[in-house]
Amino acid sequence: MRITEYIKNKDDIRLYNLSGDQKILDELELNNIPVKSTFLKIDNQHLSNNYLVIIIINSKMILDDLMFKNIIGLNNILMLIIYDNSFIEHEIECKDIMISHGYKYFGNTANDKAVIFIYDISIYKEKPDWLNSDNWANPELWEK
Repeated sequence: MRITEYIKNKDDIRLYNLSGDQKILDELELNNIPVKSTFLKIDNQHLSNNYLVIIIINSKMILDDLMFKNIIGLNNILMLIIYDNSFIEHEIECKDIMISHGYKYFGNTANDKAVIFIYDISIYKEKPDWLNSDNWANPELWEK
């Protein structure tokens, strides 16, 4: 999956830069999207069906676990964690926390400025090859 295409397919994009790092918006080419610096629980009540919430955070915000209480109920979240020394030091712990909250890991951005995690229920689990009517509806076995 290409992240830029994923973002372009969404109609209603909300960008929250909670990291305090303003340069990251230019580096990630997100400066054309209106930015908020705080996320309030009320922000998730007026979203369209084809929305995407992009949240830029640092590893400390993951480790304190308070951020996840504010985003309960959101479905389409692209989490960008700033790839810095703090993240590198706590990389395994941060990834474990994100995965335990249901996020899929998509690696680093092309310029290695951030680590990408997505929580989108529509792409959460890919359909396996064996899950189709050919493997489940076997009329030849019905008489047995």
